[in-house]
Amino acid sequence: MKVWTLDAALQRCQWPRHFREILSQTILTGLISDPYAASRLINFSTRSALVPFDYSLRIFDHLHNPNPFTWNTIMCAHFELQNNPHQAITLYKLFLAKHAKPDNYTYPILLQCCAARVSEFEGRELHAHVVRFGFHQDVYVRNTLINLYAICGRMSSARQVFEESLVWDLVSWNTVLAGYVQAGNVEEAERVYRGMPERNTIASNSMIVLFGRKGCVEKVRRIFDEVRGRDMDMVSWSAMVSCYEQNEMCEEALVLFVEMKASGVTVDEIVVVSVVSVCS
Repeated sequence: MKVWTLDAALQRCQWPRHFREILSQTILTGLISDPYAASRLINFSTRSALVPFDYSLRIFDHLHNPNPFTWNTIMCAHFELQNNPHQAITLYKLFLAKHAKPDNYTYPILLQCCAARVSEFEGRELHAHVVRFGFHQDVYVRNTLINLYAICGRMSSARQVFEESLVWDLVSWNTVLAGYVQAGNVEEAERVYRGMPERNTIASNSMIVLFGRKGCVEKVRRIFDEVRGRDMDMVSWSAMVSCYEQNEMCEEALVLFVEMKASGVTVDEIVVVSVVSVCS
């Protein structure tokens, strides 16, 4: 069996028995020793309903030299598919003990695990590893670092990572903005929002929600009208109606709801709850 035939066989695999046959062939032919082939097997098995996760782990445990992609795949599976971020981080310690080399996909997975656990201590340890292995200027890694610190309520650290970045993409701006919104820091959130070179609907909706909570209705309406001329979505309408409802502006909420319906926007349960509250 060759690597290209392995890929073709996995694409056709529809039954557990087929996967076991493919695995047997890779072992008999020695292809299991090829890091790329092993990574294809693990990637398929962890994401397929045909293969129990414990079975995938047994395969992984018998690999002689898994490449970084394979390690990343099994750590990601622990986090995303098994809802076990602690085990993913534990696996990373084994990863280092085996003298394996991480890549720029390794740390975003682990930092997301720390964010899920709201574990600032582990996150800072991983931040040190990010710097040590030279991934501190990778924009994807930095964005997950910003998100981690924001979730842990450490906006000063999140902002420092943001400011030290050589490249900012839209995710960078949205992530630091979301952190200030979550913290309820109107002044800093507004400063970040106004400084964004490109504002998307996600950023605008975040500001609508924040200003609505703080009673800044005029600012909410200004942003809502700005979005209206670009790419408004259902969340924008819903947040605006909720803002009026939260600030006891019942007539304005009902007028906007009628306008929303007339515009053909799908009404969700959040809007319905707000409107019922206004009517009551």
